Amino acid sequence: MAEQNNRLSTNYWVTFKAMVKRDLVVQSRDKWEFVFRVAMLPFMLILLYGYILPRIGLLPSTFPTQMFPGIVGMSILVTGIHGTAIPLTMDFNVSREIEDRLMAPVNVGVVALAKMCVGIIEAWIGGLIVLPLSLIFMGNSLNLTLTLQGILMLLLIILLASISSATLGLLVGTIIKPSQVAAMFPGFLIPLVFLGSVFFSWDTLDVTPIIQMVVLINPLVYVNEALRFVLTPQIPHMPIAISIIGIVVSILIMGYWGRKRFIKMANGK
Repeated sequence: MAEQNNRLSTNYWVTFKAMVKRDLVVQSRDKWEFVFRVAMLPFMLILLYGYILPRIGLLPSTFPTQMFPGIVGMSILVTGIHGTAIPLTMDFNVSREIEDRLMAPVNVGVVALAKMCVGIIEAWIGGLIVLPLSLIFMGNSLNLTLTLQGILMLLLIILLASISSATLGLLVGTIIKPSQVAAMFPGFLIPLVFLGSVFFSWDTLDVTPIIQMVVLINPLVYVNEALRFVLTPQIPHMPIAISIIGIVVSILIMGYWGRKRFIKMANGK
């Protein structure tokens, strides 16, 4: 029995790696399109809000420091959502490639996990792309605090943020249709970004208590507040324990419903 279980686990792992590797190879063929898509939104926000507006006096010189953690978190979350949701909706509705994967001798959940893993990897890359852009345009204006303990905490938060983006991408990818992809950015990603504590900390919303409560359904809020705790602790932020709990809870909720919808679609229901 033990030998059979080990063989089954090995088979699952080999199949999982093959699925992830194939998706990464396909994505690498359009690597410059990927870089352009990932970098364009952060670049424009950094250029406008982090460089131009502070220099012409329309924003305080401290604003780039306020915005930096939010730009990093936004890049991770948006990249991971896009990297999971778009291929998934295309596989289910256009190419039907998902049908070949569902014939693999593994649990349906492994197929969903492989799709999420690609989104997690892309989310990490999204975070790495935005760092040099921020340093080039905002480096002289940034007042960051990062210790060895902070670096370890930062890696944990980036990992959790990447998983959160992939679970949300899994859920979104099982909801939207190919004809709705164009509407996803203005209808979903823009509210997610602009109400996700990118340009302000959650504490400052206490002047609008209703909005302060409503934005708590946005997983990006918890990601950015956790990053703000590590990178800019001098700026008011949500308690780190609440931020981490919020990220974990959002992962569990989105992961549960995303997996449930994926299995339902895989079974043709």
